[in-house]
Amino acid sequence: MKSGFMNFVATKLIPDHPGQTARWYAKQYLQLGDNLSTAKNPEESLANTLDKQVRQGSEKQVRRERIAGSYCYFPVTQSSNSKNDSTVEDVVVQIRLSKHELKDIDNLIIVDKFKGRSDAIKWLVAEGIKAKRDYLDKVGDVTTQIEQMKRQVVSG
Repeated sequence: MKSGFMNFVATKLIPDHPGQTARWYAKQYLQLGDNLSTAKNPEESLANTLDKQVRQGSEKQVRRERIAGSYCYFPVTQSSNSKNDSTVEDVVVQIRLSKHELKDIDNLIIVDKFKGRSDAIKWLVAEGIKAKRDYLDKVGDVTTQIEQMKRQVVSG
């Protein structure tokens, strides 16, 4: 069932409904009536399968991105930053920078790389996140485990 699930999710659900969580895709799949799983919690089992396949690079048609604390899944050809994507919203963040850091940012503006500090800082943050993607994914995995453990404690 899991290979059928992965094929359906990668070719139909994610392209038609990008930006959802693994649990959402698993739930949609199970609602279609294809529940041949013997797992105690088939929704969680399928969600874990999707996450693992994408994280390990076994599923080449799908990528994941952490948005608002959750991993969301997209076709590899689609950007989550598209203007019509309702799952992405900008959040204003106040930060402190050293004079040296600010000089580097202003230099990017002087050479017309960016129109303003906000755009330059946003680009630098995005590039830093890309550069540390593997590390941030590990942190995200640990965070997910902690959240699952907290839910088990509360419900147990």
